[in-house]
Amino acid sequence: MTLNLIVPTCWQELTQKQLRYVYYLIAQGFSQTAVQTYCLCRWAGLEIICPEGDGYRVRHAYNIHHINAEQLTEVLSRIDWLNRLPIVPLRLQEIQGCQAVAADLQGISFESYLVLENLFQGYLTTMDGKLLDEATPILYGKSLELLPEEQMSIFYWLSTVKQYFSRRWNHLFVAASNPSQPKDMQAHLQNIMDTQIRALTKGDITKEREVLQMDVHRALTELDAQAKEYEELKRETKTTAV
Repeated sequence: MTLNLIVPTCWQELTQKQLRYVYYLIAQGFSQTAVQTYCLCRWAGLEIICPEGDGYRVRHAYNIHHINAEQLTEVLSRIDWLNRLPIVPLRLQEIQGCQAVAADLQGISFESYLVLENLFQGYLTTMDGKLLDEATPILYGKSLELLPEEQMSIFYWLSTVKQYFSRRWNHLFVAASNPSQPKDMQAHLQNIMDTQIRALTKGDITKEREVLQMDVHRALTELDAQAKEYEELKRETKTTAV
C-alpha cells in the first residue's frame, strides 16, 4: 500500500497555526531533526506507533504502514527548509489579540527601526527574551509579556527582515557580511545610528526629528543611494590615482 504524504513546501505556505507550532518546537529546544519529525507527523497526519525492524510502524488515514529509516530520512528532506530562515519576512499576524505591523516593517518610523535594531542586537548578545518583549509596542502596538514561542517568532521575524533589507539595500548593508564583531556592540550600534542620522540630515540638526519620523523604507532607500554614490566615488578616485 502506497503512503502519500502532503506537506508544505516552504515557509510561505504555512498557516498561522502551523507557524506558531514551529516556533513552539524551536523555543522548547528541540533539535532540527526533532522539529522536522514533529512537524511532519502533525502536518501529514502521520502517527508513529512504535519502532519496527529497521524503521517504524506508523498509522496514516486509518491505515497501518511500515516506513524504514531511509524512507523517513527522504520524507524529512522535503521539509529541510525549516532549517533555514524564510526568504521573505514572516510573522505571527496576531499575538494576544494584537495585530502586527507589515511583515517588511513598512509604515513604521526610522526611529522605531533603530530601536528594534538595538533590541535585536541586545538579544543576540544576552539571549534575554525580555528584550524581544520590549519590541512589542512597535510590532504589535502594545506592550506584551510574550510566551516563549512568541518571543521566538519575533526573533525569526527580525532575523528575516535583516536578510531582506540586506538584499534590497545591498549598498547600505554590504558591511553586514563582515564576520568580525566589535568589542563594544552598544557603542558600535550607536555610532552606526549617529552616522545614518547625520547622513539623512546632511548635518542639519534641526531636521533630526523629521528624519527620525520618516518611513523606514524611505530612509533606507536614501541611505542606500548615498552608500552607492560613495562606492562609485571611491572607485573613480582610485582609478584616477592609478
